[in-house]
Amino acid sequence: MPGIPKQPSFPDGMDDAMFLTSKLSAVRRHHYGLATLPGTIRIPAVGNRQETPAKPIEEATLDDIAFAVRGIEAEFNAVAGRLHALRRLYTLARDAGALGADCAIDAVAAMKRER
Repeated sequence: MPGIPKQPSFPDGMDDAMFLTSKLSAVRRHHYGLATLPGTIRIPAVGNRQETPAKPIEEATLDDIAFAVRGIEAEFNAVAGRLHALRRLYTLARDAGALGADCAIDAVAAMKRER
């Protein structure tokens, strides 16, 4: 309302950044599984929406978090795919009789093709 001075939004004269940081710290300390909660999230580009490379978690909406999770899942799936492929290559090479100093690709390439 006009004429009414704005009341400070944070206790004890804390500025916005200090209060938000202390809220994030409290959430990290007091909620199981949130100790590794990032300070910022990356919201990938979706449709005609551009990427947000670093949005403070204190400002993130539920939709922002949902899009960030989808981006992290895509990164995780790519890493998991590479891990699976390397494990499979290792297993196939060992099954082909390869030893530690042998070239894994050579060992697998020399195998008869599986059907």
